[in-house]
This record gives sequence, C-alpha cells and structure tokens, in this order.
Amino acid sequence: MYSTLARIFVLFLLLTISLAVQADKTDVVYLQNGDRITGEVESLFRSKLEFKTDHMGTVHIEWEDIREIISTTGQAVELTSGQRLYGPLTKPENIDILVVKTDTGPVGVKTDDVYRMYPVEAGFWDRLDLTARLGFSWDKGSNVGKYNIGADAVYRRAESLSRADFSTEITTVDARGNKGEEDFSSSTRRTILGGNHLVYKQDKRFLVYFGTLEQNDELGVDLRVLAGAGYGYIPIRSQSNWLSLAAGLNINREYPGEGDPETNLEATGMLTYEYYKYDTPERSFKVNLMLFPSITDFGRFRTTFNTDFRIEIVEDFFWKLDIYLTYDSDPLSLDGASSDYGFTSSVAYKF
Repeated sequence: MYSTLARIFVLFLLLTISLAVQADKTDVVYLQNGDRITGEVESLFRSKLEFKTDHMGTVHIEWEDIREIISTTGQAVELTSGQRLYGPLTKPENIDILVVKTDTGPVGVKTDDVYRMYPVEAGFWDRLDLTARLGFSWDKGSNVGKYNIGADAVYRRAESLSRADFSTEITTVDARGNKGEEDFSSSTRRTILGGNHLVYKQDKRFLVYFGTLEQNDELGVDLRVLAGAGYGYIPIRSQSNWLSLAAGLNINREYPGEGDPETNLEATGMLTYEYYKYDTPERSFKVNLMLFPSITDFGRFRTTFNTDFRIEIVEDFFWKLDIYLTYDSDPLSLDGASSDYGFTSSVAYKF
C-alpha cells in the first residue's frame, strides 16, 4: 500500500514539475523573416533580447530582427525617457510597436523607445552581470613586468542600478647593477575597490551613493576610504548611448605613506558616458570622470579619469583596454607624486 502511494506521489510530483516547466515557456517572439520562437524572456538590454528556449538553449536576438513579442508573464519595461511600465505583452496592431497591458489599460510604445526589459519576477542571477579579467606584460630589455587582475559586477532592477569594480595592478622592476654594484628589485601597486548605487527618480533624475577603497604607491597613498552621495541627471539614455551627470559631497579618510592621516570633506562632480554596439563583433566604450575640490583643505583639488574599451573576440570573451589618470594638486605624503597615469591591457570573460 505504501509503495503504491509512493508511486502515485512521485507521478504527481513529476507531472507538477513538467507542467510548471511548460508553463514557464509561454512567451512568443515573431521575427521579421516570419519565424516564430517559443520560450521565456530573460531580459532585453541595449537592443539585444536574451530568450530562453527548450531546444536551442538561451539565444540572443537583435531587437531590429524582432517583429513582435507576446508574453503572458509580467514584464518591467523601461523607456529611454525614463518612464517605466509593468504588465504582460499583448499582440500589437502595428509592427515596431510593443503593447504593455498595464493596470490602467494597454499602452503602445515604439520599439526604438524601449531601453530595457525583463520579467518582474526575475531572480537575483538574472539581474546580475559579472566580468573577470586578467592581464600581464613583461619587457626583457628593462626587466619590467606588469600584472593586473580585476572583476566588475552590475545588478539591475527597475528602480535602481548597482555597480561594483575591483582592480589591482602590480609593477615589478628587476635591474642588474653596474660592475661592483648589487642587483636590485622594486615593485609598486595600485588597487581600487569601488561601487555606486543609483536610485532612479522621475524625469531622468537619480540619487547616487558611492564609495571607494584605494591604495596607490605612486601617489604615496597607503589607504584612502571614501563615501559620499549625490544627485544627478541622465540627459542621454538610448539603446546605444548613456550620459549621466551628478554632483554631491563625500567624506574621506586618507592614510599617506609618509605623514599623518587626515579626514577631508570634498565636493564631488561626476560624468559618465557609455557607448554600446552589439553588432558583430560586440564592443563598448566607457568614460568616467570624477572631480574632488576639497572643502576642508581649500585649494586642494583631486581628479580621476579612466576609460574602458572592450571588443568581443569570441562569445563572452573580450579584449579590454583601460586608460587611467589620477591627479592630486597637494598630496599628503611627503614622497608622493602629484599624478599617476597609464594603461592596462587584459582579457576578460563575461559570465
């Protein structure tokens, strides 16, 4: 009797799981060439739809190749204007139109105006993008070696965007002394751990909270701990371009290599520009500029500038080039330089 009940329970459980799996794949994509694909919308970002199917796995479809999407599951749709719509996707009357069935009724939007989309019930891992990178260079003539490793993460929600980035670069020098002199070696390190959290507001406005941990031997900074907040505006947000401007305040504690630690209050200005192109090969370009005029130490001025260029080699593998510049008009460390600049080349993998 117990074995019969066990079989019935197992059959019931398998039937329930089978129905649940089938129920998930209820979204339909109609392509411009007339093909139809059934599956599940994972996300749409920067003109590329990530669509999960039973037989082909997860496929990526260019937005321009899609004629219409129908989805019975609730979707969060973010427009280039900053407006957000929530609801299932119904069949449109015209091509190049996405119809969102909101609580107040159906709303039609042009596909060119859709910036991002994903299921309302999307899980943590569906909203997270992770990238790891590794680079190395060495010159025999000068015996100079450079090693750099890093990782970055982006977590997206309808109402916010969170970023975290870690990078460290070690430069080693092994030199032979002249006759009668000893050989010597030295190394310098530059390490940054940073993050920011954007909370979207109406009319392309946002609040931003940011922080960094920084160590830089060239500037004579053993450790700088910084935390701040600001308010910003996004004048450009399209499927291929993003421009944001923000201003705020930060407080930081700096521990120099030579000298006493100091706490500073600074004004903060931020500019971020991003460009994406998903045509083969996929590529992106990002510029980040931050200005820090000191309030407690009037006359002192710091700035950081960096660029990030990536081009896809094969699927999910990228070649990455970073250019950076850091400037401090009045470094605290007695032996610290006022500027540090350079570039790093690495290979990155996107999870």
